[in-house]
Amino acid sequence: MNTPRFSNIECSRILAMFLIVAHHFSVHGGVPIWQGDFPLSFNFYLTQMISTGGKVGVDLFVLITGYFMASKISKLSSLVYLWLTTFFYVIIFFLVFCLFGIHEFSWSGLLACFFPIRNDFYWFVSTYFLLVLFSPFLTYLIQALGEKKLLAFLITFGIVWSVVPTITTKSEYYSSTLLWFIYLFCTGAYLKSFLHARHLSNFKTFLTLCATWSFLGFLIWLADINNRASTFIGYIDWFTFANMTSIFSLVIAICCFILFKQWNLSYKPWINNVATAMLGVYLIHESPIVYPWLWSSVFNVREHLSSDWYSLYALIVISTVFIVCTLMDLLREHYMRQWFNGSLLPFLKPYDLKIKEFFSK
Repeated sequence: MNTPRFSNIECSRILAMFLIVAHHFSVHGGVPIWQGDFPLSFNFYLTQMISTGGKVGVDLFVLITGYFMASKISKLSSLVYLWLTTFFYVIIFFLVFCLFGIHEFSWSGLLACFFPIRNDFYWFVSTYFLLVLFSPFLTYLIQALGEKKLLAFLITFGIVWSVVPTITTKSEYYSSTLLWFIYLFCTGAYLKSFLHARHLSNFKTFLTLCATWSFLGFLIWLADINNRASTFIGYIDWFTFANMTSIFSLVIAICCFILFKQWNLSYKPWINNVATAMLGVYLIHESPIVYPWLWSSVFNVREHLSSDWYSLYALIVISTVFIVCTLMDLLREHYMRQWFNGSLLPFLKPYDLKIKEFFSK
């Protein structure tokens, strides 16, 4: 019987997804946060700052995956269940939205639903699926490297793939989502080994987190001023500072992970249950069929940009989407898990054992 996970890291998983939902509020809500000549205001800047949490959330989510999976062999049954969950939401939303006339029906669109692990559906889940698929090989390589060589790899890769692109604002030089996820997976594995016998100062870690996020906000403000002053520097893509591969996003995510890892919180069943729905929250609200309707028709953020209550409005909208999606996926998980465990899992278990035996030799 598996030992229940402590709820401290599961809380960080919940935080990661909440930050991702907040990011989508900013980037899909109609506010032109990348437009260099849009009038500056506190609410506009706040929307930009809210968007920075999304890539922090992605980095944190994958760090957690590396922390848990780098010491065990992933199962075929887990990949099948991930595929089925993704397919469930893709086909359900397609049929329902076509039925109500929100989305145009086509046979090619229906056929595409049967291939849900694709970048044009869910870039995150598609990359995450590949990461889980390759994780047994990554685990083997991490163990072969050892802690010191793994750290050397992480530093070298981090400088080339994160520090340099952030400084030069040219993230496309080394753009590869899968490679970045592999890097985060290895970082999570290293943190598991590093933090096993060490305790870092929570105060210094929190101070680093706040200082890094504040400096990120300062850079965004400078970029906004520069882009509206038409200086000789030209347009600065401020989101490079807040991108997934940005050194700022990486440092913030690592600090968040360390703080939650060192939080003395025992097993809380309800927290762990909520955490199981986090990937489902992403699949629901970021569906390519759902999100244009959700953020443009249901919540048109731009209409409220000049409101004095914009901050409260943002918090209510983000929380509402997060809670509703969580409840929906908990319901889906309850029934789908029962069906999966009773029908498909017995068939897949022998293959899980063979894979584990293969990598254990």
